[in-house]
Amino acid sequence: MNTTRALVRTFTSGAVRRAVASDKVHPGYQKIRSKMFQFQVDNGVPIHLKGGVLDNLLFLSTLGISAVGLGMCFQFFYTMSFPKKA
Repeated sequence: MNTTRALVRTFTSGAVRRAVASDKVHPGYQKIRSKMFQFQVDNGVPIHLKGGVLDNLLFLSTLGISAVGLGMCFQFFYTMSFPKKA
């Protein structure tokens, strides 16, 4: 058990030491860091809407589809409660 922990620690911490030792940083990492900073800003916007216009569009479409589904449920309950007399 202890050898497994030591082995995992060796592999996980070695990459960090190598990254800190070199001054070269992958350009994709800077892009990820800027995106992380965008989501960590405390501006009162919920986390699921911080992505921009696309997140807002997805949220509103989800609300609309849920409202339509709820309306259809109530319609089903009504038709089952008061069936048409033939």
